[in-house]
Amino acid sequence: MLSITNLNNSRLRLAIPIVVIFTLVFLFYADWKPINKAILTSNSSSGAIATGNTGSAPTPPPEIPADHPSPSKTKFRYSNTNTSISNIPDKVWHSAKTDSISENQRQWVNSWSSSTPECRQELLTDRSGEAFVRAYYQETRPDIVEVIETLSIPILRADLLRYLIVLAEGGYWSDLDVTLDKPLSDWVPSEYKGRNIDMIVGLEFDFAYRGPEAEVASQFCNWVFAAQPSSRNLLVVVNAVINKLKEIATANHVSIAGITLEMFKDVVNVTGPKIMTIALLESLGQLLNRTVDDRDFSGIKHPKLVGDVLIMPGVSFAAAQNGFPTDQGDALVTHHYEGSWKQADAEAKERKKQKEQEEQQAQNHQG
Repeated sequence: MLSITNLNNSRLRLAIPIVVIFTLVFLFYADWKPINKAILTSNSSSGAIATGNTGSAPTPPPEIPADHPSPSKTKFRYSNTNTSISNIPDKVWHSAKTDSISENQRQWVNSWSSSTPECRQELLTDRSGEAFVRAYYQETRPDIVEVIETLSIPILRADLLRYLIVLAEGGYWSDLDVTLDKPLSDWVPSEYKGRNIDMIVGLEFDFAYRGPEAEVASQFCNWVFAAQPSSRNLLVVVNAVINKLKEIATANHVSIAGITLEMFKDVVNVTGPKIMTIALLESLGQLLNRTVDDRDFSGIKHPKLVGDVLIMPGVSFAAAQNGFPTDQGDALVTHHYEGSWKQADAEAKERKKQKEQEEQQAQNHQG
């Protein structure tokens, strides 16, 4: 017969793993919710990120059709005192691997609250970002959840995650290495305030039209952009990225989890600015029932509304990339180009080049 002491010890051993399991489950699902804590500088008295109305509940997930690039029937309207764009919430989104970011990143991120203190900011980590996507898309787009949970390349996940976050709740996206130089109230010219602006993008590369047979020459950047919740245009971007990833996996006879950087030419064409640009032009073509290309915005000196997308000149979001033009107004943000993915991408390209050379040498030897 067991003694009282042995019985108590047995119960204790059983209770410990149960407590641990419940604790882990709680921490995981608590982490995805809107992050209302400030991202403090090393000196907490110097000012932290303003998080706006920290008691507000997250917007309900939009109904997103799986195979049709149209906006959700559910639309959300916001009172917007900063931008005068009624359908783009005053919320800025950031993401990081964890919530431990560098001092430089803290200063850059805090510039948003310094310039526009009314704006709410949220930082999603890898873990909370994945939970966010699951909460918003599991019922309507399980294919999206499968991709974000199995995709193993960090930069591809990061690109896709930003589109999915802003598509779900709307607002402004900013990478951690971007400084806000002008308040959001200065972004939209007076002639466009009150107009239906579904999305705001800026030119990273501004090139002239190269002819009907050439791919679009210009490119919008994706380190900063803004959109309405359930954005018609951003949904087209998401579908283009998901389809591209599935295409790469099929071509290489692997699952989404098996995709490597060596399997495609460049990140920008898979999840980055280039595929975003092409998808947006296709989306505008659907709206306007005509071809939309570089001729619609190349060389612009001021923001231009094409359909329902406000396109900013090169100086706005990418002054350095465009040679710091002096005839396009002021820079709205500064991009500090701290992207850590570039080294991994360059190494992957080098491995791919070496593999192709080895295969060519083997063929020549056999010949």
